[in-house]
Amino acid sequence: MTKQAIIHVEDTENVIELAKYLSESGWTIYSANKTEELLKKNHIAVTREQSLSTQNSYVAESTSLVRRILLTRYKKDEYESLPYEDNNIFLLCMNVIPTMHFSVHPDKLEKITASKSFLITSLLRCAYINHENILILTDPADYQEAIIQLRTDNITDDFRTYVAAKALNMVSAFDGGFSASVLQTGKYNVKYLDYLMYPFKKDVMLSSGSNPHQTACLYRSTRENPPLSDYIRHSDKSINYNNVSDIALALSQVINLFATLKNQYSVKCINCDGYEFTSQFTPLSGTVFTIIVKLNSIVGASLSSNVLDSFKMSYTYDTENIKDATLACSAVIDGSAAKEMVNSNLSTIVAPSFTIEAKQILSKNKNLKLVPSNLFSNIPLSGALINGGLILQQRDDILFNKWVIKTKNRPSQIQSDEMAFAMLLAKAARSYSVVLSKDNSIVGISQGVPSTVKAVKLALYEAIEYQTRESNTSNKKNEEDSTQTALTAQKKQNNNSLANIMVCDGILIFNDDIKKLIDCGITAILQTGGSSSDSEFIKYCDEHDVAMVFTEMTHILL
Repeated sequence: MTKQAIIHVEDTENVIELAKYLSESGWTIYSANKTEELLKKNHIAVTREQSLSTQNSYVAESTSLVRRILLTRYKKDEYESLPYEDNNIFLLCMNVIPTMHFSVHPDKLEKITASKSFLITSLLRCAYINHENILILTDPADYQEAIIQLRTDNITDDFRTYVAAKALNMVSAFDGGFSASVLQTGKYNVKYLDYLMYPFKKDVMLSSGSNPHQTACLYRSTRENPPLSDYIRHSDKSINYNNVSDIALALSQVINLFATLKNQYSVKCINCDGYEFTSQFTPLSGTVFTIIVKLNSIVGASLSSNVLDSFKMSYTYDTENIKDATLACSAVIDGSAAKEMVNSNLSTIVAPSFTIEAKQILSKNKNLKLVPSNLFSNIPLSGALINGGLILQQRDDILFNKWVIKTKNRPSQIQSDEMAFAMLLAKAARSYSVVLSKDNSIVGISQGVPSTVKAVKLALYEAIEYQTRESNTSNKKNEEDSTQTALTAQKKQNNNSLANIMVCDGILIFNDDIKKLIDCGITAILQTGGSSSDSEFIKYCDEHDVAMVFTEMTHILL
């Protein structure tokens, strides 16, 4: 009796080694389409399985294959009692790549339904029913163990059950991805599925979890390219849960910022006198955004015209506590920026790419990890695992619904642009959050504070600390550099405010700390509005020529 195997895979990793072993051991291999071409290209004898070919009439040929799979018997006496001599398909090597099809027009989803992938998943289900007789292989990682057990003619029941269950796991991921594609696009637009099934692929084990005693694994959406996991897989540097979490937050903010403000963005506004108009923000094309994250908290961020300046303004905000932090940049890292970055105590730099010169320079810092960036999954939900379940909500993608200008002063174009930038940072920080910015750089930020009153106090303290560090650094530099020009000194004198912009993700309560900030240079405030102290707050801003805008919406992030 000649043993038969069917090989039909989308993931071709390790399949040649398996097919060569089977062929050399006298098995008859059946295949079709690209897998058949691959096997023939590697000089492996293969017979076309018509039911899997693109010319298949589907019903007749597929029904015949299903019958053969269901009637296969591994034990000889049981096999000989059956009337069909071709029921000896003892190995099924098949897989599909589960994915989401959000980019496919709803009217064309039917064509995906008719694809061979659905026949493959149907065959795998049928094979599971008969898995005590058929060895089902879907994961390339299992092929080597399968060869060992086949070579000794001792396929254990545990291994059969294990790989068969993995096949069902893959099938469920495929079905879940497709059903989500149908239900969450087009006329259905279901935000919350009855059963949450998105295909995420186990990609690579991490060195540890948040703490050394915890384990962790990176999963990725099957529709995304995996440069991060590729880096982890081929690097001898350990990357743990905290590293990945920081990379994800930093990169997501780069993506969110430019997705919102790269092109013309506008918001409907209402003046204090009831006049309605539309305010437009300056597009960010040609600017460079860098953000530094540590333990899922923002510890620096800046917008500038080039990578070097953007890095410097981000990095100098909190140089004392920035060790092992992650920096993400919207632009290619060049040599001039690399010369500054190489001496930093950062853990990771994420960027679209790195110039050859930059790679050579940064390689001198053996503790620095370079990660090429890519877009993360665009599933429009956010949430968290809880004890016994999962809570989900619609992702917070709306920056502003409207602006209600409460003061007589309307914010200038420069102020409006910087408030939008600061709000994007506040929206990414754990609530309550207050962001103080100056020249499109963070000079004070509070995150994860239980009230906005405490958030303001902490942000004020951080801004004072930052200004003190900057002043000490500047004084030291002046002592070392006696040739500093009078022009630079004059510019410094005119730009000594603590901060220019204050943004809050919630409702601000007017108090003495806010008065101090206004006295120290705040010229524009953006907040939710709606406290009992609003009237007093607005009056104080008018008296001090401060523009204040209410958004009438929160951006709470836990």
